[in-house]
Amino acid sequence: MGSEASDNPSDNQEQQGAQQGLNRREFLQKAGLVAGALGLSELALNLGASLGSSLGVSGKATAYTQAVAGPAGRKLALLIGVDNYPNEALPAEQTGGKKLAGCATDVALQRELLIHRFGFLPADIVCLTNEQATREGIYEAFVSHLYDQAQAGDVVVIHFSGYGSQISVEDLSGGDTQMRSLVPFNGFIPSPERRTLNDISEVELKTLLGQLKTKNITTVLDAGFVDISLPLSGGLRSRTRSEVITGKRPAPFDLLTNRRLAKESDAFPGTLLRGADVTDVVLERQWSEFSAGAFTYVLTQYLWMAPAPVTTATSLARSRETLLRWGGSNQQPVLSGSQNSSKDTPVYSAALMDRTRAEGVITEVSSDGKTATIWFGGLPSRVLEYLASPAVITTAGRRLKVRANDGLSGKAKLTDDAGNNGAPLQVGQPVFESIRALPKSPNLVVALDSRLERIERVDATSALSALSFVSSTSDTALPADCLLAKPTDTLSGTLTASLTPAKLAQSESSTEETPMEELGNVGYGLFSLTRTLIPGTLSLQEEAIKPAISRLSTKLRALMALKMLRLTENRAASSLPMRVQLEQVGVKENTLLIGRQTFKAEQLGKRETQGFTPEVAVGSRVRYRLFNDSDQPVYYTLINVDPRERLSAFCPASSDPLDLAASTTPDLVEGENIPAIAADSIAPGSSVAIPSPELDWAVELPTGPVETYVICTTRPLTNTFDLLLADSNNNGQRVSPLPNPLEVVRAILLDLNSGSDADSYLLDVTEWATLNFTYQAV
Repeated sequence: MGSEASDNPSDNQEQQGAQQGLNRREFLQKAGLVAGALGLSELALNLGASLGSSLGVSGKATAYTQAVAGPAGRKLALLIGVDNYPNEALPAEQTGGKKLAGCATDVALQRELLIHRFGFLPADIVCLTNEQATREGIYEAFVSHLYDQAQAGDVVVIHFSGYGSQISVEDLSGGDTQMRSLVPFNGFIPSPERRTLNDISEVELKTLLGQLKTKNITTVLDAGFVDISLPLSGGLRSRTRSEVITGKRPAPFDLLTNRRLAKESDAFPGTLLRGADVTDVVLERQWSEFSAGAFTYVLTQYLWMAPAPVTTATSLARSRETLLRWGGSNQQPVLSGSQNSSKDTPVYSAALMDRTRAEGVITEVSSDGKTATIWFGGLPSRVLEYLASPAVITTAGRRLKVRANDGLSGKAKLTDDAGNNGAPLQVGQPVFESIRALPKSPNLVVALDSRLERIERVDATSALSALSFVSSTSDTALPADCLLAKPTDTLSGTLTASLTPAKLAQSESSTEETPMEELGNVGYGLFSLTRTLIPGTLSLQEEAIKPAISRLSTKLRALMALKMLRLTENRAASSLPMRVQLEQVGVKENTLLIGRQTFKAEQLGKRETQGFTPEVAVGSRVRYRLFNDSDQPVYYTLINVDPRERLSAFCPASSDPLDLAASTTPDLVEGENIPAIAADSIAPGSSVAIPSPELDWAVELPTGPVETYVICTTRPLTNTFDLLLADSNNNGQRVSPLPNPLEVVRAILLDLNSGSDADSYLLDVTEWATLNFTYQAV
């Protein structure tokens, strides 16, 4: 982009202001208070004074009114999401149907986050969804809300969720110039009668942003530019218009008249966050009650719970980790822009980020003051799926039982116990997990590939129903945990590494990859929802589907165990100050690779070791160190998940499981033979090494990501170690692989359980912490 566009933003400002067609008040009225249509609270677009009154706050400045003071200046946001595209906007053969489902949700996710965590005034956020997000409407909003108002030093956030596209613009010389574009609601496929394009090209958007007086600009694009020809399952949708569209360049926006447009290769002004690289697929995902962009959801969910201050680089790294754990997708968000060089840049350029992290916020209070409507934007999606009674949350000293939730929003009612002597419930109060309720009998949902023959799907449904912990679906729009399919050697696209013409497969006994064309006819396998093969699940010979499911039952049990284990992760919610570090054991000294800790430990001044997905060579010796910064003994175990999703576990070095019966005896005499489970607790203020210094744990084949879960609790892990110590494969404090992973994870949940509910495990955040991280075996 030329310097003229960025250095002289006020050129012809008076004339352009007259041409914009709508003043700010008129435009906001035209916008129709979009938040109401999204089912959000009545907070939208209230002025600061009336909002402060509605919150019942007097005297001290609230998080909302703080947004207009201080060195960060004013904070403005323009949030755009398009789901309900008309037929004319997309090709007749658009992959996966024409309508998206999560873009309006993305707008809601960003809006609530910006208000309640970053101190944006509701009146300073304009939301455009569906019919409002036309090419003209987006431009009018940009001029009225951003160009006319943003001053030097102000913060600007602009977000787009919808279809991205590749367009080919016809030049006067008769040639074509290909570029990326964002598809507005009134985008269309050119015809001989209507050749002029209506998309908003990235070069137009970059040039518009260059006219703003401030450099504190963050652009979030949750749209893709590469499509796939393969049908998706498990509620996944691609956010890419599936054909390259050719037409004439649209009429320039007024602000761009007589301006040199930015080049495709020019950096976006400020900071740009993309849902994935421009050569990768961008996905949205269906959860139990809502759809959202995969990137927008993981980003906003992390920012709700992250301790301030948080940098853009850290936010992107955390988002990548979560997306990897969601099932093998190579959708990896990327950071670019003219101001992305500093790793210390605050996310959204918001140096005054509210320090109150939370799992959610109260958006409405009933007239009797006893029931609250809550936005649960900070809860992990896996936990949100099961959020219901008897789960308990707290706010300002009050305890509330969750009654119901509808996706991201839910209802909770004050309990009658003695802990309810706090302040009255108020809109804007943060809420925190207190008791997590997890189902004792959740299901592993297996999606059946739509390319299977009808008889195959019927037989698969019958065979899977015999597994009590499994349910199946042939509906590609419903959420699922994995996919049952046959591989193909004719795939195209870039969704995952497995979606290439050189299809690969692995057997359980081999670490070598075999090109698909050399395998001949093969059987069935399990895949992630993004069609990455789960290693060790593909039969290398033809088979019927019922015997295939019988063969896969062991792997399905492991996947069910992993699903339940992931439900215990609570780094943000836990009240136990715990830390874990991974070290590579050296000849002279150990190398610290990565560290994780609960936010409670961070509040005590313990600094986390930064680092994301370190690489560790196969054969290297590793050791974990666990630190108990609490004032009570903590019991612990550790679960590793290898690239084939096989689980292994740490257990105490004891060969007598009968010792466990004595582990809860209160009158242990000092100096006597302390049972194994008691000996392996961590004393307050102490640390332990796993494995013990005299033992070695080596990184094993196959290569790939290794997940680690460290479970810490103030309750003795009696049931867990009873199973682990009874296993004859206990060698060097590690049972690898676990022969009964589902039973072990159920035992862990039983040990963590602090209640007597018949259908749910009740986990108290004051009594347990599960920390997790990933390293790459290479």
